[in-house]
Amino acid sequence: MNSFPEKVTETISEYKMLENAGKIAVALSGGADSVSLLRVLKFLEEPLGISVCACHLNHGLRGEESDADERFCRELCARLDIPLGVKRVNIADCREKHESVEETARRVRYGFFCEYLEQLGETAVLATAHTASDNAETVLFNLVRGTGMDGLCGIPPKRKMGKFRVIRPLINCTRDEIENYLEELKQAYVTDKTNLSDEYSRNRIRLNVLPELSKINPAAVEAISRMTKHLRRDNELFDELAENALREARTDRGWKATELARLPEPIKARALRKILIMGGIQPSSLRIKTASSLLEKRSARYNPCKDRFFTIRKGVCFTEKMEQHFHGYNEKKSHKM
Repeated sequence: MNSFPEKVTETISEYKMLENAGKIAVALSGGADSVSLLRVLKFLEEPLGISVCACHLNHGLRGEESDADERFCRELCARLDIPLGVKRVNIADCREKHESVEETARRVRYGFFCEYLEQLGETAVLATAHTASDNAETVLFNLVRGTGMDGLCGIPPKRKMGKFRVIRPLINCTRDEIENYLEELKQAYVTDKTNLSDEYSRNRIRLNVLPELSKINPAAVEAISRMTKHLRRDNELFDELAENALREARTDRGWKATELARLPEPIKARALRKILIMGGIQPSSLRIKTASSLLEKRSARYNPCKDRFFTIRKGVCFTEKMEQHFHGYNEKKSHKM
């Protein structure tokens, strides 16, 4: 069986996480996952030829506990001689209208990460401590909400964040492996007490659902990881086919609607999803289905949100932004022009 550092190294290599990478900034919360990520990347600095630093956001949501987390991160990084960037904010002051506390915290957190990476330079990479266990929880959460293939693909091993990259070197590691590694190092970590409550849906999956699945298959987390890996591969192929279809149907005004209408349903849905996104429209099953139903028409207009329209004119479909007087159209209706 591979050691924990070897497993992390293999994951980094498999997904080419360090290509053209400069400094690696670890998003450090003080919890077991992020502490293990910091320790293993520090251990691998020389073998991988990397330079590790860390960043910590004190969002103040848990009062003295949040301050204690910050002190822990400062002391840990000082002991390991790792540069640390810290920011303190009041999430309540940052909250926007119709935004949940969790959404605000995530937006502020990733905003801070981008600020920190800017200081490190354009080749800096953010490393987050998402694990195979997190991935399994995400897949199950998406599944019960009725997701498509994207949701079943789980957490991607790496992704773009503006002009920067986010990598997840622990994405193949389970929570048990992480805790065993920290125990071997005799490394302490902090525990967010809110993670022990089943008040939140994800916590219920973590505390109740996954343990039950592990009774059926002790390697349930690893099995879900294998599934997401296969689905990501298939998903990339479908995306490529949709991109090709859009290129072939492209005109100077948009896309030939009848050509899109003839596509197999999975490819058609993806192509329409991309068109909606390019037009500033958040895609949903209803919006994609409605747009699809109009493709055989020579002329039609559909208003999925605010002043944004999916329009077909003379057999060509495109998105457009309309003025206030067109707002009478709504998401449940499409109108022939």
